[in-house]
Amino acid sequence: MSTAKKARPEISFNNDELDQVVSIFKALSDHSRIQVLSALTSRKSLCVSDIAGNLNMPISRVSHHLSILKMLGFVKSRQDGKQVFYSIEDECITDIMKRARDHVAGN
Repeated sequence: MSTAKKARPEISFNNDELDQVVSIFKALSDHSRIQVLSALTSRKSLCVSDIAGNLNMPISRVSHHLSILKMLGFVKSRQDGKQVFYSIEDECITDIMKRARDHVAGN
């Protein structure tokens, strides 16, 4: 009976992929952006003012972080009258956050 562990798949990147992966981790290295993403996982969508109120952050700061997250494809927006609502665009980001949290918790 073999006790060898299952081989881990090799993860390699071409230069463009590497740049994009670094951009993702840079974006996720900001406390406020993690908080904004976390807030968006709690509801289907939230307007900027609700996110700002929930996180006790200025609306301008939340808007700045949302624009970065939108540029990376993590969130999407829709306008309803004067309000802009944001939601998670790519569930991959919630998986990354969950895996990071589980890693920190020792799971």
